[in-house]
Amino acid sequence: MTIDGQERRKSAAATTYNGPERRGREATTTAILEAAEDLFSERGFNDVTVRAIAARAGISHALVHRYLGKKADIFRAILSRNQGVMLAAAPDDPDLLATTNFIMREGLTNHRRYVRLLADSALHGLPYEQTTGRFAAVDRLVELAQRAVAAAPSGVRTEQDLDPRFVIACVTALFLGWGATESWVLPAAGLPDMDEAEAIDGLERVMLGILRDNLPGLKAGGPVSG
Repeated sequence: MTIDGQERRKSAAATTYNGPERRGREATTTAILEAAEDLFSERGFNDVTVRAIAARAGISHALVHRYLGKKADIFRAILSRNQGVMLAAAPDDPDLLATTNFIMREGLTNHRRYVRLLADSALHGLPYEQTTGRFAAVDRLVELAQRAVAAAPSGVRTEQDLDPRFVIACVTALFLGWGATESWVLPAAGLPDMDEAEAIDGLERVMLGILRDNLPGLKAGGPVSG
């Protein structure tokens, strides 16, 4: 190769590497997180590599490490930037049923990719310790469930009552599982043509029914309208 050819290759490599720098660290970081979120939601945590994230974002593998660190660091960053989105849609309401309804509808209507990301990553073996360790929406539901049980008349509480945290865990599992498997479970149940709005309405009834049936003080409430 001639000296001129070598110089042209060096110049092209420098342009490729410095391109993300010129568009700014913030924009590059956003591009990395968007690419990573797409890949994690498509493949699950274990089947995604930093090199694949870099390729999807159109930048160098080294730059991904430089800006965001290892794969687990990238995943935590995605969770951190998304974790408040569903809770933000719910009003500051002390009613557990209304808050659950708002969070469920916001997640399945506007943030389904994030819901699938959480579910798929759990199913693909991502340890909870590698997440952010806190999820604002779940924290809020646990708080309201505990408050509702504490305020229930003593006559409706028994020693057989479930821990309200466990009840919220069950509702959360149903929500995440639905977000990840709806396209499979509806045809499996003989409902391939069920309208999405009808399905969400039905899911609301089931989730709120679980809360009413298992948390003292909620059994007499009527359905909550979206």
